[in-house]
Amino acid sequence: MASKRLLKKRLHRIVEDLLDDCDYLIVNDAPTADEADKLIDDAVEFYEAALGQINQAKEKADYRKVVEFISEKEEAFFSKLNDLNK
Repeated sequence: MASKRLLKKRLHRIVEDLLDDCDYLIVNDAPTADEADKLIDDAVEFYEAALGQINQAKEKADYRKVVEFISEKEEAFFSKLNDLNK
């Protein structure tokens, strides 16, 4: 079973990497800066939702659902980010 502390660290690392990459696109006036700004908003919403799920998790099944949720969103966010960099 994953600990809350490790899940929170993983979540923080994912969102931090995503925000850094989006910020880079915005600062350098990339043509996709507006889309990167929207992605930042989505990432912040995801962070808050996932953090709430982590804090409410009590059993192994709850943790599995949270890990699946984080993994799915991580893949989706970085796929969108890769599309912005093309």
